[in-house]
Amino acid sequence: MSFKEILPIAIAVLKDFRVIGTVLAMLFVISFANYIIRYKKKPPKPKVKKAKAAPAPKPEPKKEEGGENENGAEGE
Repeated sequence: MSFKEILPIAIAVLKDFRVIGTVLAMLFVISFANYIIRYKKKPPKPKVKKAKAAPAPKPEPKKEEGGENENGAEGE
């Protein structure tokens, strides 16, 4: 067969609605599969937790080296 005989047959095949429908269906399936493969779920937004106020540090009683007793008088 020569090219002149094959060309009309190839054109008739490509114009057939079943071939066109099959190609469109294949393109849809391939694009959908690519979407599924490349899909990345967005990370969840971090929940904002209210920070509890840190308790104030307890003041430690200062012990002075001077021999003072509790009421402030010098030791005898």
